[in-house]
Amino acid sequence: MCLEPHETSSLVVASGTYAVLPPERLRAMLGRQRGNASYNVLREVAGYMSERQMAGMPIAELDAPFKGFVIGPPSMARGYNVEQLLNAAVRTVSAFGSADDLVEEEESLETPRNTIRTAEFLRTLKRCVAGEDRDIAARFEKKLSVPAQHLDVTVDYAYKQWMLQVTSLPATHRQAMHAQREAQSKLYEIDKLRRGMDGNAIEPILLVNEDVLFSSLNEAAKAQATIMLERMHQLSKADGLQLLTAANAYEAATLVAAFS
Repeated sequence: MCLEPHETSSLVVASGTYAVLPPERLRAMLGRQRGNASYNVLREVAGYMSERQMAGMPIAELDAPFKGFVIGPPSMARGYNVEQLLNAAVRTVSAFGSADDLVEEEESLETPRNTIRTAEFLRTLKRCVAGEDRDIAARFEKKLSVPAQHLDVTVDYAYKQWMLQVTSLPATHRQAMHAQREAQSKLYEIDKLRRGMDGNAIEPILLVNEDVLFSSLNEAAKAQATIMLERMHQLSKADGLQLLTAANAYEAATLVAAFS
C-alpha cells in the first residue's frame, strides 16, 4: 500500500509503501514456506518503493521492481496515524471505485481563510491559550472593521496593539500552492488593516507553524518547506512584520501568551 499525504491534510505523514498483509495471514493462505517467501517479496518491494517516495517521487509516477505488481488508481483515506490510514485505505479500495466523493468532502472542510492544517493548528492554539476563558477566546478570529475602506478584516488573534496571523509550511509539493495562497491572504489582510487604522499604531505579527521541519518527512519535502519559510522571512521583513515560528501549537501558545 503506497501512502502520501493529501494536499489538504492536517496530518504530517511521511510518504512510504507498506506491506499490509501480515506474514501470519500469508502463511495461513499459502502455507509456511510460500507464505514466508511472499511476505519477503512484499517487504522488498515496499522498501524499494519507499526509497523512491522518500526521494520525492509522487505515487502517480511509481512503478514496482518486479513483474506482476500493478499500481492501482489512487484513493483517499482518513486516519489519525499511519496505522489508521492504512486500515482505512484497505477498506476504501474495496468500498469505492473512485475517491472523488472523499476528496470533495475533505476539501469542503477548508475555510476561505485557512488551510485544513492551519485551521487545526489554530483550534489547538485557541484551546491552549484560552481554555474556558471566553474573554480570551474572543480574541481569536477577531473580525475588525476598516471604515475608510468599507472592509471587514479577520485576524487570527487580536489583542490591544498586537495583530497576529497564522500560516503553515507545506508538507508536500502539492500543498505548497495552498500554503502560499494562505500566507499571501493573511499578509494582505494585515496590510489592509494597517492602512485603514488612521495612524493608530499596531504591531503586526506572522506566526508560522513549522511542524513539518521536525517530522519524519523526506528531505525533498523539508526543502520545499524551508524555501517557503525563507520566503516568509523576506516578506515579513519587507512589510515590517515580526515573524515567529513554532514547532507545534503548544509551543505557539507560550508565544501568544506573551501578548496577553
